[in-house]
Amino acid sequence: MITKIIHIIKVTGIAGAERHLITMLPKLDKEKFDISVIVLSEPNGLSQQFCSELDEVGIHNEEMQINGHLDISLIFKLWYKLRLLSPTIVHTHLLHADLYGSIAAYFGRVPIIVSSRHNDDPFRKGWPLIVVLRLVNRFTSQFIAISERVREYTMNVEKVLPENISTIHYGLCIESLGSPDHCNLRSEFCLPKGSILVCVARLADQKGHKWLLQAFRSVVDQLPDTSLLLLGDGPLRASLENMVENLDLVRNVRFAGWRTDVLRILSNADLFVMTSEWEGFGLVLLEAMSQSLPIVATKVGGIPEVVVHGETGWLVKSKDMKEISSRILDILSSPNQMLTFGQNGKIRVENKFSVKSMVDNIEDTYGSLLDSKVSCSN
Repeated sequence: MITKIIHIIKVTGIAGAERHLITMLPKLDKEKFDISVIVLSEPNGLSQQFCSELDEVGIHNEEMQINGHLDISLIFKLWYKLRLLSPTIVHTHLLHADLYGSIAAYFGRVPIIVSSRHNDDPFRKGWPLIVVLRLVNRFTSQFIAISERVREYTMNVEKVLPENISTIHYGLCIESLGSPDHCNLRSEFCLPKGSILVCVARLADQKGHKWLLQAFRSVVDQLPDTSLLLLGDGPLRASLENMVENLDLVRNVRFAGWRTDVLRILSNADLFVMTSEWEGFGLVLLEAMSQSLPIVATKVGGIPEVVVHGETGWLVKSKDMKEISSRILDILSSPNQMLTFGQNGKIRVENKFSVKSMVDNIEDTYGSLLDSKVSCSN
């Protein structure tokens, strides 16, 4: 018997949670699971690329518009859709889906509700959201955290019981990545002749770009031909572009926007940097490590579960511009260390963060929940 599962996610671009679904869903056993996705989308059209990529990997999906953070009508639209589709499992991702999707699934009498927690977002602690979350969480059968840090956060903040939440790390299928083409990023982006740093992240407060840019100013003071490519877009783009001008970094920094060729760029760069203020996991770190890039990243959230300090890169304090710039300068001045970190990172991805392990764990979770539901009904 095939189990119908509907994933619900709100999309504002293609970040870690979205790439996770694009990687995972096609790998689930089609003889056991019938998978589809409801994409909660805003009128800005940023969900279109995600839906197109789901189409490409053969996952049925449909968009449902969400009108702002508070959209009670969404509960009724989701409830109606779920009653029509009659899934056995609804699996939610990110805050809006966790709230609206769980409520709709509960009142739509969906037998099993699963929620993946992708981040240790500080705003989840705020009033009255935390009260609403704790109430809605009672509808959820099982929680999945993408890192131990997110698991601990969800237990401590949302008061989810330890037995109701498990940790399943993101996985990356290196074999399917192929060998990205060699290219000259300096020529393509009109960059100086020095080392190229890359940061792939949404341009939002969480990602700490303002700390990175201030630290990078110190790097350029020492190594004037070093450059920084910022891949991604978001609400802070205009203010960050102004910051680049004020710091006199126009020659050295490029905003590349959302890209579909991230791996190509990573494979032709010299160093990956991530200065998040909080981070559930950081899937892009796996992508960077798969391309043998050394890492400088902040020691927050689930990042230390991915990057091993002194082995695959350096971990630094969040918001500490001096330490960030110091570690970047240290690693750029040591080509042998860069090579070793890069090699170690690729091996770590292959050994610890495989897609097969992730998919097996997800399928086991679904199977256990289905078995428990059958036992309870007998």
